[in-house]
Amino acid sequence: MKKNVVIMLTLCSIIGTTGCGINSNEGAVNTSSESTLFESLSEGVASEEASTGNEQMEAASDSTSENEASSEDSYDAYQKYMDYISPKDKATVKLDAESEKLYQAFIDGTEPAQYDIDGDIAEYICLSEALENGKSYTLNEIKEKLSSEGQYGEGWLYEIQSEGYIDLGLDESYELCMDIGASEFSLTLVVKNIDGKLKICFAGDSWSRNSTVVKYSGYVESYGSGGANYHGGQTGYIDANGKYHFWYRSTEEGILPDDDGKLTYNDQLIGENIGMYLESFSFDRSYEGKEYQYVYIVDSEGREDVEVDLSQPGNAYEMAQKAIESSGNTYVSDTEAKALMDEQRKTIGLSDEIYKYGEELYPY
Repeated sequence: MKKNVVIMLTLCSIIGTTGCGINSNEGAVNTSSESTLFESLSEGVASEEASTGNEQMEAASDSTSENEASSEDSYDAYQKYMDYISPKDKATVKLDAESEKLYQAFIDGTEPAQYDIDGDIAEYICLSEALENGKSYTLNEIKEKLSSEGQYGEGWLYEIQSEGYIDLGLDESYELCMDIGASEFSLTLVVKNIDGKLKICFAGDSWSRNSTVVKYSGYVESYGSGGANYHGGQTGYIDANGKYHFWYRSTEEGILPDDDGKLTYNDQLIGENIGMYLESFSFDRSYEGKEYQYVYIVDSEGREDVEVDLSQPGNAYEMAQKAIESSGNTYVSDTEAKALMDEQRKTIGLSDEIYKYGEELYPY
């Protein structure tokens, strides 16, 4: 299955043992010797079955133990990776005295930080609806404005959920990364000390259907689900100067055939008894620019890739291309999509060092 389609699989290990017992009341003319022989054979069979059953159970037990050990190793390796790429605890970084004092004062609600609307990507807890771009606010003032009358969060109680430190630009000059939460929502803020003044250089929110993640290197991902077959979000990074750079937004939509088995998109037939994943991305942050789109043809349940003979006229990929281009968007192959994204990544200054930070520890 293609790498960028996430499918959750439950792995079940079923171990069955079957015992066969022989019991016959037929042939009443049995002699004593025959009975003794039958009992001897039965005991032998039972003994062999018991031995075989024990061996099978021991083998199954060993296999289960190995699988459990392997799962534990993978879990530990993944946790090690996550710890490495995530914001660090204050005790593990070396903050300069000025930054430490300013960050703590912001946490305590006494030191203001300047709000930069360019770094606000939140969709529900939007600072842009409560704060003025370029003005400075303490954390207490931000909480009050977010929960004030007329705001969507009216009456909510905002509390600090976490405090960590990241290294924008990987230059060992650390920034505060914290979460404040209200009800089922949380807001991630990145605050940077710039010449003795604080700046809120990033804000992104998370809830049950969306997650915003700021990695230790300043790389940012914010993705969520609009349903079982629809996912999307945006990616970017915060540079060493505290400026957020939008990289691309993307969506993935699973499209399954109708009840009659026909798969259509943009009112055009793609094929029969197949499904399709439509991948869309754009480098325009406004959601108004053109989109690049590519597809994966899958089975009618959307589970496995389907081999398509590209030499055949009217094949599913050819039909998908026509449907996409007739909608005004640009059809690309997955290879072309990767090349375009990589080119844009370099254009915005997202280096390999920041983008691939910790990649060597990823266990899967």
